[in-house]
Amino acid sequence: MTDPGIVLLTGAAGRIGSRLIPALRARGWTVRALAHRRPVPAADQVVSGSLADAEALRRSVEGSTAVIHLAAVTHARSAAAYARVNAEGTRNLVGAAAEAGINRFVFVSSRAIDRRGGAYSGSKADAEEIVRGSGLAYTILRLPELYGLGGREGLDRLVSLVRAGSRVPIVGRGADLLCPMYVDDALAACVGGLEREAALNKTYTLAGPCLTTRGFVEEAVRAYSSSSTIIGIPPAAVSLAGRLARVLPLPLYPDQLARLKAPKPPVSGEAEVELGYCYRSLRDGLRALTTELPT
Repeated sequence: MTDPGIVLLTGAAGRIGSRLIPALRARGWTVRALAHRRPVPAADQVVSGSLADAEALRRSVEGSTAVIHLAAVTHARSAAAYARVNAEGTRNLVGAAAEAGINRFVFVSSRAIDRRGGAYSGSKADAEEIVRGSGLAYTILRLPELYGLGGREGLDRLVSLVRAGSRVPIVGRGADLLCPMYVDDALAACVGGLEREAALNKTYTLAGPCLTTRGFVEEAVRAYSSSSTIIGIPPAAVSLAGRLARVLPLPLYPDQLARLKAPKPPVSGEAEVELGYCYRSLRDGLRALTTELPT
């Protein structure tokens, strides 16, 4: 296999990044990780530093062929924290990449990109604009809700509760739409965004088959023959808790409800062909999870 070169991966210690490393290495890439707080032993090369560290960014892109930018703050109690990392951090990285003559820049964004979704959504929208205006050859991938990451947040938390036979809380009647995507499909999309010419200078909104939050939980209950029951939490109570979360260490964040309910852009129908991957059904994705998620 021809050596495609060095790809700098930010967010390599995260739940997506740590899974992406072996996928990239299998394609022949040498993976260089920008390591901030946690070690990245699976990477071929490691540069210690953050998105605010100009010297670390210079060293991380020097000699690299491409960048996959995953690093982001996804849950914060202040808008400033989102802006500092997601927008300004992206600006810093893009500047370093442009100076180094990087050939390809893949930015992993979010389907929750509408500014009505709160500070996180706004920071990702700002970051997208920075990437598109950089002059770099780019691909932007807006990921939907992922499952199979092995964590205790988001959809994985719902799946874990179902697998444990516990009660599952949802907002209201659970009528909000989700478009869940199995993590391995997202990894394949990232590799396609890095390698495929058809994806050059394009923005893709990705999604799996859409259904309501209640429908997702019910599908998980069937998949695992679970005895779980669903409990609806009044939206007003969730909204109040979100406001209190600005000053109290509650197990949710101020913009979570807005992010859930904000409009989402339409799915890019050409994504599968141009990125070279296939969505799997929710049923197949749930069946693929065995001991990966904690119970």
